[in-house]
Amino acid sequence: MQQETMSLEAATALVQNLKAAVAESIFGQEELITEAVCCLISGGHILMTGAPGLAKTSLVRVFAQNLGLQFGRVQFTPDLLPSDIIGSDILNIDEDTGRKVFEFAKGPIFVNLMLADEINRASPRTQSALLEAMQERTSTVGGTSYQLPDPFMVFATQNPFESEGAFPLPEAQLDRFLIHTLVDYPAAADEEKILQAHVGNKLIGEQKGPIRGVTKIGLEGVRALIAAKQDIKIPEEIVTMINMLVRSTRPQDPACPDNVKNLIWYGAGPRAGISLISVSRAIAMLEGSDTVRWRHVKRMAKPVLRHRIRLGIHAQSEQYAEDQIIDILIKQLEEHAELKAKGWL
Repeated sequence: MQQETMSLEAATALVQNLKAAVAESIFGQEELITEAVCCLISGGHILMTGAPGLAKTSLVRVFAQNLGLQFGRVQFTPDLLPSDIIGSDILNIDEDTGRKVFEFAKGPIFVNLMLADEINRASPRTQSALLEAMQERTSTVGGTSYQLPDPFMVFATQNPFESEGAFPLPEAQLDRFLIHTLVDYPAAADEEKILQAHVGNKLIGEQKGPIRGVTKIGLEGVRALIAAKQDIKIPEEIVTMINMLVRSTRPQDPACPDNVKNLIWYGAGPRAGISLISVSRAIAMLEGSDTVRWRHVKRMAKPVLRHRIRLGIHAQSEQYAEDQIIDILIKQLEEHAELKAKGWL
């Protein structure tokens, strides 16, 4: 029996309630919460980069309890093996018959929401164990493929300040993340809320057991949200603009402006455009809009593109960052497109 599609109004109300519920426990991380919600609705994975103690781990815990989904956590370390994540075949012996049988023991990856904490601490071999799971939603052990739960989402964290004992994520794995969000320090007022919550013994990271007052959306609710996102319309002109933006990140492409060609080593691939369309639909639904506008694309451009662009030596010597390059590309694209005159904003 086919499930009825959730209306835009119902989907928007549900996702806004989820965002508000998470924000009650996670202070001063409005952008992180918004991008995590959009990533969830889009059915993708999120990479979070920020200093320790910025509620990245707490965010995933709060998400899991509000969604009512299975949650698992893996602390990535240099000695972590692929089998520690995906599982392995275990030899079991039947006590009655003495028959020896290999049985698959599932690893912590077989959950709906998986926290890969400090993912850049593990060796490249172990990091690559996530590739198949993130893209195909399956895990193969001993020639047998095992289906992961649906939905399946990876929340990965990494610390940008420490390089000793860290292994930078390979480009192939970075591209598997739908978005890359930069987690900044909270504002002064939000940080005081954190301290007051600690004084009142109400800080989420210090509480044991389930979080009180959560409304569990459930598996079917999450699946309905993901399906409802597909009903958000996106004008052909906006699709063209997204294509132009992505292509402008490639230095060998004619769409790339001359003033940034020497700053970029390589640009984003076609998956970036697909990802940008998906999260633009998600944030449009979050705002209650049935159509994607350029402001939605512009809001999500940096999280989608920053980890898919690699800057060259010239950019590093002139202290350019990926976000600055994206700003330049968006500005020049807007100047040529006359968006306001065409009503796309």
